[in-house]
Amino acid sequence: MSRTMFQLPSVIRERIWRTASVLGCVAAAAVACLGSTPALAQLGMKPPAEMEGVDVEEKLGNQLPLHLEFTNADGKLVPLSTYFKNDKRPALLLMVYYDCPVVCDVLMQRLSETINEIDLNVGEDYEVLLFSINPSETAEKARVVREGFLAGYNREVTQEVRDAWQFHVSDGAAAQELANAVGFKYKKLANGEFSHPVVLFVITPEGMISRYVYGFTYPVRDVKLSLIEASEGRLAKTIGDRLMAFCFMFDPTTGSYSMVAFRVMQIGGMITLILLSGMIGILVISERYRRRLRARDADTEDTDNAGTGTTPTALPQ
Repeated sequence: MSRTMFQLPSVIRERIWRTASVLGCVAAAAVACLGSTPALAQLGMKPPAEMEGVDVEEKLGNQLPLHLEFTNADGKLVPLSTYFKNDKRPALLLMVYYDCPVVCDVLMQRLSETINEIDLNVGEDYEVLLFSINPSETAEKARVVREGFLAGYNREVTQEVRDAWQFHVSDGAAAQELANAVGFKYKKLANGEFSHPVVLFVITPEGMISRYVYGFTYPVRDVKLSLIEASEGRLAKTIGDRLMAFCFMFDPTTGSYSMVAFRVMQIGGMITLILLSGMIGILVISERYRRRLRARDADTEDTDNAGTGTTPTALPQ
C-alpha cells in the first residue's frame, strides 16, 4: 500500500479498508490493504483487476432468503430459516472461506476475540453464523474450523452454544444468493482464491439486515449496540445497557456508534430533576414530621396540666 493512502482522511481510509480483499496466496496481505473499486475511482486511482466489482451494496432492512439450504459443520443440510424461528435472537453473520490465506482467518479471529469480551452469551442471546463462499470446501473442513474456535471460547461450550455458533458450506449457488441478498460482491480469481469485501452483518431475529460493521476489528461496544438494536432493545438487560443504547447512535460517516450530546444532556436533566424532586420531598416530609412532634409535645403538656388540676399562674407584676 502506498504512503499516499495512509495520508488520506480517516473516513476515506475506512471506506478503502472495508472492501479490502485477497489477491492470492502470495499477495493476499497486500491486497487486503487496498480499497474498493468505487473509492479508488473517486480518488482517480485505477483499481487492480482483482478488485474490480468487489464492494458492499448496503441493503438495510432487506429480508434474507430463509429458504436457502446450507450444510453445517455436522454434515446436516439445514435451511437458513433454522436460525430465525421462535427464540427471537439476533445473529452475527460473516461470509468468508476457510482456506483463505490471510484475511478471513484474521476476521474470524477478531470476531472470536470480540465474542469472548462481550457480556452476551452465544446461544442464549445471539447466533454466530459463518458461510463459506468457496464451493469446494467441505463440511469436514467447516467442522475442523468450528472446533478450533469453540475451543477458544472462554465460557462453557454447551450444546446450545454449538447449535448457535455454526459454520456452513454449500455448492456455491446458495452462498451466491445469500451474498446477493446482503450486498456482498465477491469474485473468484484465476489462482483459485477469492477477492471479497471485509464486513460483518448484524441480522434481526426475523432474518432482516440491521447493521453493517466494517473493518478488520469489531469493537465490543459497537457489536453489543448493534445486537441490542437488532433485538429492538431486548438484549439491554441492565440500566447501564439501556443508558448506553439511548446515548449512543450509529454514525454512518464513521461506521461506528458515537455518543449523542443532546441525549446525554437529556439524561443529565432527568437525573437533576429527580434529585431536586427528592430533596424537596425530603424537606417537606421533614417539616411535616417536626410539626407533628411539636403538636404532640403541646398536647402532652396540656394533658399533664389537666391531670394535676393546676393552671398556669401569672407572674407578679
